[in-house]
Amino acid sequence: MTSAELRSLAALTVTDPASAARVILSRAPGREVLWLSLALSVALASLLHGLSNMAFGAMAMPGIPQSVVGYGALMGGGLVLTIAAIHRIGRLLGGEGSFWDVMAVMVWIQLVLVVVQAATLLLALTVPLLSAFLALAANLVALYVTLHFIDQAHRLNSLMRAAGVLILSVLAIALGVLVLLSLVGGPIPGATPYV
Repeated sequence: MTSAELRSLAALTVTDPASAARVILSRAPGREVLWLSLALSVALASLLHGLSNMAFGAMAMPGIPQSVVGYGALMGGGLVLTIAAIHRIGRLLGGEGSFWDVMAVMVWIQLVLVVVQAATLLLALTVPLLSAFLALAANLVALYVTLHFIDQAHRLNSLMRAAGVLILSVLAIALGVLVLLSLVGGPIPGATPYV
């Protein structure tokens, strides 16, 4: 795709996410392209995370690594896990999308969010209040876009069913993480530690 086509698709993602998803799915990007795009989105987001830490100082947030490599590993693993969960749960709820269909639309969302993240960081350095509004608006729009993308990838024909897929995917991932932490003996979020 040319840069003009990418800009047009990014604009369509915000104005008409269902149509944007159909365009992405019709292109049927190959598996190698999808994995490279996923790696690119993770690398760019990690770089922006590092720049943000340099500009504003590292903020200690539970479960979020401060290093660029650690953040990238967490984000990459989380993204693949999210794609897998949306694929499997979507299929259980009557969806028809393949893993690669789901991956194509989710990776595109991540690439668009990287651009938004860069704009937010730039605004945070110049107009912090506007940066906060952009971040809030971006999160709301991202949720709206994600629902449409899940709906189109799985051909559910229902945003409510897409919301069900998203909610159940988040719950499944959270449950999986809690089970894993309990098996390896890590701290469980929200649990009261023994003194």
